[in-house]
Amino acid sequence: MSLRYFVGYSLLFLARLLRKVFAQVSRAVSLLEQFALIVWTSSEIDRYSRDDWNSWASVQGYARMDHWLATEQALVEKYLSKNGELLNLACGAGREALLLARSGLRVTACDRSPRMVAEARRRAQEAHLPVRLAVADLLDDLPYPEKAFDYLFLTNIALSYIFPKWRRVRFLRQAHSVLKPGGVFIISFALARGNPRIPAGPSEWLFMRLRGRGPFNREYEPGDRLEGAFIHFFRLEELAHEFQEARFLVKEWLGDQGYAVLVKF
Repeated sequence: MSLRYFVGYSLLFLARLLRKVFAQVSRAVSLLEQFALIVWTSSEIDRYSRDDWNSWASVQGYARMDHWLATEQALVEKYLSKNGELLNLACGAGREALLLARSGLRVTACDRSPRMVAEARRRAQEAHLPVRLAVADLLDDLPYPEKAFDYLFLTNIALSYIFPKWRRVRFLRQAHSVLKPGGVFIISFALARGNPRIPAGPSEWLFMRLRGRGPFNREYEPGDRLEGAFIHFFRLEELAHEFQEARFLVKEWLGDQGYAVLVKF
């Protein structure tokens, strides 16, 4: 065996060993991050998420987006008439609101972040689009009358950012209230991956046992995760039950793509 071959082989072996070590360290660090879910209450998770969403970095990132996602566009073309009142919930910096307004819909839009709303308003004015914008949080009472809208639009998996279940159902019931009978609600969400019994991964077993004890988060749910942001990953049967609790009917499932079309009857 030549010295050159031995040195090269040793470097390959060391690189692969270090990669395995770093992968284990990364998993351990990720588990430490997940503990915020069981230490913080839902209110504290919401506070963190609100501040992060209202940051200049988030606003600047979303302000650069100006095109449809393929599934969004297909659903809009299939279900939304150009002659209707639409409420774009959690509109962010205005990507969907502006696209919907350009299609001819009369668009009202809201978001919890004052900075996002300000950026969406600036973009709408610059584009000469008559979008009505307001600061409104999906966790609070929606500032709109009953049966005000023909369509609701909530994408970017925003439903998955609402913790815990009772808050999501409360929001869905409010959405049902502001939608006209026969109205359509296009909504997106994050789906659980892997084993459907443990959608939140290997931390699930531990967190489910801690949540009923001492100072830990009693509202922790299977599927809660921290992946850059706090997200709830749904199983389809869980999601269907929440829609049913809010008295929505599911007109179309696109579960593999993380979308559903709901109807109010």
